[in-house]
Amino acid sequence: MSNAASQSCAYQRRRPELTSCYQIIAGHLDTFISEREAEQRPLPDYVVKEFEAYLKCGILAHGFIRLKCATCCDEKVVAFSCKKRGFCPSCCAKRMAEAARHLTQNVLPLVPYRQFVVSFPIPLRYWLHTNKRFASEVFGLVTKEIHRYYLNKANDAGIVDATPGTICFTQRWGSALNLNPHIHLLCIDGVYIRYGDVARFRDLKPISDEEVASLVESIASRVRSLCIKRGYLGKDGDIVLNPTLDPLFQDHESLTVALAASIAGKIAFGHNAGSYVRKIGSGFGYEGEVPLAKGKRCYSVNGFSLHANTAVNTHARDRLYKLIEYIARGPLSNDRLEMLANGDVKLALKTPWSNGTTHLVFTPSEFIEKLVALIPPPRSHLVRWAGVFAPNSPYRKDITLRPDIKKGFQFGDDADEEKGEFRNYTWSKMLAQVFKIDVTKCDQCGGDLVKVCAVTDPMHARRYLKHVGLDYEPPPRAPPRHEQGEFHFEPDHWSSEHLS
Repeated sequence: MSNAASQSCAYQRRRPELTSCYQIIAGHLDTFISEREAEQRPLPDYVVKEFEAYLKCGILAHGFIRLKCATCCDEKVVAFSCKKRGFCPSCCAKRMAEAARHLTQNVLPLVPYRQFVVSFPIPLRYWLHTNKRFASEVFGLVTKEIHRYYLNKANDAGIVDATPGTICFTQRWGSALNLNPHIHLLCIDGVYIRYGDVARFRDLKPISDEEVASLVESIASRVRSLCIKRGYLGKDGDIVLNPTLDPLFQDHESLTVALAASIAGKIAFGHNAGSYVRKIGSGFGYEGEVPLAKGKRCYSVNGFSLHANTAVNTHARDRLYKLIEYIARGPLSNDRLEMLANGDVKLALKTPWSNGTTHLVFTPSEFIEKLVALIPPPRSHLVRWAGVFAPNSPYRKDITLRPDIKKGFQFGDDADEEKGEFRNYTWSKMLAQVFKIDVTKCDQCGGDLVKVCAVTDPMHARRYLKHVGLDYEPPPRAPPRHEQGEFHFEPDHWSSEHLS
């Protein structure tokens, strides 16, 4: 490879400390944490760890991998990432690319697919985030209703013993950084049946507007019945009792306040506490409400919404890749953020609202508050597999493209095939796929780079970075700007004149 060609795809180190998101969090996180502690409402550990890990993501001073050219001995360093699931733009982009690459190349068979997007009433959103068992029941119920639709359609076509397939992705946010738990279901647009030992796909007619209206009505009815059975709703749909919160949310008032405010489009803390960011409707609707058409194959009823107009045919794998990227994307992009001259944060909406709103403005503390509400609790599933894709399904190995390949990346030849460790893709090729670069090629001569070691000790990292002339100090963090002072009241020092 020529030197010019090597430079055209040369690896450029990510500089997260130069982005608006990093600067906001580094400058105001400690203040936000200290204010919550002063209010006797500290943040849970998993939230603090998420922010702390983000502030180390991509920073060489916190660790890196050394690469060395086998030809000219030139060296390169690549920083570690935080690998979190909350809001980190870089790690969420990596996770998005990983899911799209793995599913399209190794899992999803060559059949047509359809996306179902299901959103829920506003009161239900808080329950779905704070009660994992209840959320699992609701998401499972929605999946069963969609499967029932495919099975009924197969029966009408004379197809018996059919099995549909669904991969359910949970998204917890809206474009305004508001908490909005909803699900994207990537469904095989048909069913599988058995002919002896062979799994065969059977196509079905596309879903109609009338069937979408009936399906969303069925989903709303089933979820309402579940809530009434659990005692959360009365027979008329009135809220009677909130579901029991998971212990994590019972013990941290700051988290529950931030969640409730995020769902309602309000601010939870600071001098703007209680103020609206935007106005949102509320309620479960009323029994007997007629489904309302919102667009082609899109209906809403009782606060539930179902969109089923996005379909991908068998051979449009590039469109399927883009669809999975959309489904598996993260909540935040650095391109949508801008710091104003007065210190406020301007967030660009993905699409303008009906009232003409194109941007939202937060104080730095309010921006951090919104991110707090979006961080998924520990041990919460973001992807669920059902039908022919279920882990114990007898169809799974028969229909997946490469059943031995596991999700994940490795560096070079780290995977041991003799032990059955088949990985999806190499770490370097993932970078080439996402960032259009080849980190394994030398910038000077175009030779192959090999890994030397991983440097994790801060002192060793500092010494090496200082020697090669790179940033060896982590970016500065602003200390807390407000601290709770102690108030001493001694009545003996006050006269009756002071008290009058």
